[in-house]
Order: sequence, then C-alpha cells, then structure tokens
Amino acid sequence: MRIYVSMDAEGISGIYQLGQVMPGHPEYEFARRMMASDINAAARGAFNAGADEVIVNDAHNAGNNLLIDQLDPRIVLISGNLRPLSMAEGIEQGADAALLVGYHRRKGAKGCISHSYAYGSMVEMKLNGRLIGEHDLIGHCIGCFGTPVIFLSGDDLTAADARESVPGIYTVETKRCINNGAAMCYHPQRNAKLIEARVEEAVRNYKKDGIRPMRVEGRVELDVRYSAELQAARAAWAQNTERLDENTVRYAADDYMSVYKAFQVGTALASAFRDDADLYR
Repeated sequence: MRIYVSMDAEGISGIYQLGQVMPGHPEYEFARRMMASDINAAARGAFNAGADEVIVNDAHNAGNNLLIDQLDPRIVLISGNLRPLSMAEGIEQGADAALLVGYHRRKGAKGCISHSYAYGSMVEMKLNGRLIGEHDLIGHCIGCFGTPVIFLSGDDLTAADARESVPGIYTVETKRCINNGAAMCYHPQRNAKLIEARVEEAVRNYKKDGIRPMRVEGRVELDVRYSAELQAARAAWAQNTERLDENTVRYAADDYMSVYKAFQVGTALASAFRDDADLYR
C-alpha cells in the first residue's frame, strides 16, 4: 500500500506567522524541525496501518524545506522547484490514499497565515462558483488520479473547512487560530501523538468509511482574482483562459487537470509581479 503526503508549512506545529517558514528568518530552522516532526508522525501512522511506502512531497515554496536526514528512513522525499504538478507532484505515480499535512485557510478568511496559493498576487479562487482554499485546489488534482484525501492537519478553521469538503476526512488541529499572525499553539509532541494515531486510524478505515476522491463532474471553471491588473493580464496569456474583469481570470475546460495545468501556467506568469511583496519580507 502506497500513501502519498503533500506537506505545506503554515499549518505545521508551532507556526503562527509567515516569516517563520521563510528562509533567512531566525526561526526558519525551528520551522524545518517542526515540519519533520509532523511528517514523521504521519509516516509512522501510515506504516503502523500497513503502508509499504510513504511518498512525501515538500510542497511549501521552492520544495527545499524538509531535510532528508531528519526524516524517517522509510520515507521517499520529493524536493525541488518547478514541479509539473506543484503541490501535488508525485501523485501521478499512483497512491492508495493521500494526506495533507500543514495546510492553511484561503486568503481573506480568518486563519493562521491564511492565503491562497501565491503570496503577493492572488486574492481568491472559486471552483464552479464556490470559494476554495488550497486543500480543495490540490485535493481535486489528487482526485484526478483516483486517490482520496483521507487526512488533513492544520489550524482548527482549516480542519473544519476540510471536513466540509471531504465527508469523513480525518483531521488534527495543530493550533487554534487567533488571527492571521497569531495562534494558540499545541506542543509538537502532543500533536505528533495525535497525528500518528489519526493517520493510522484513517489508513485503516478510509475504505470502510467510504471516503471518495475529490472530483468535479462536467464543466470545470476556476475563477482566480489577482491583486493587480497586470497580474490578471499576464495570467490571461495561458491556454484555456478568459478574462472576466480587470483582476479576474477564468480557467475553464471539460476536465479538472486541463484547468489545473492552465492555472499553474497563468499563476506563474502573474507572480512575476508582486504588488504587495514588501508584506512578506
């Protein structure tokens, strides 16, 4: 049995402000240890439940956060930037089930370091008219390969969102959100025990529970509102796009993967200009 893990950073244990997960910040090395702690706990849970292989995609920023010598030696680690499937890289190899570790809420919503995929350029995403966060965006990509998302960890509000998106999903709240840059953080050892136990439970029971892959039936429309007109103008150069207004681009096709790939191209083009970049230094 193969278990796939996509790891983001903002929902990891002990993380409450964006600077912590940015290289060069005084607490970045602490953040890396916390990432390894949460990932190792998830892997132990999966192996306890009978997994033969655990593949972890380091999906935060440039994919260079996890240090392989800090990880359980049974883990296979995907590192590096410019991955074709981005935060879902590796799922194309196939997996029985997927875990989302360290995820966060969408930009504009109350949540610890809440944002929508791209710092400095993206305001919101709507999938067929519904506001979504990164767990939806990536979960549907994972679903294209027939793999269900069975577990998510992050702050309390992100976990609640995931339970709405995926009936039956198993979750662990690593912290309680106070605001975008503050949280009531639980000790990483406490979280590690919970993550290990909940992942083991999820892997053992997801088939019986009937957790299904995230899918969109029929026409797929992903509307993305960027923070600057120039970003939307650049994003509209991608295939399968339509400019809806000054700041909004629609990525549309008859299947989710075509939309997801167009979104990756458009957002990369848009991100060349970051009108609020100073906020993230």
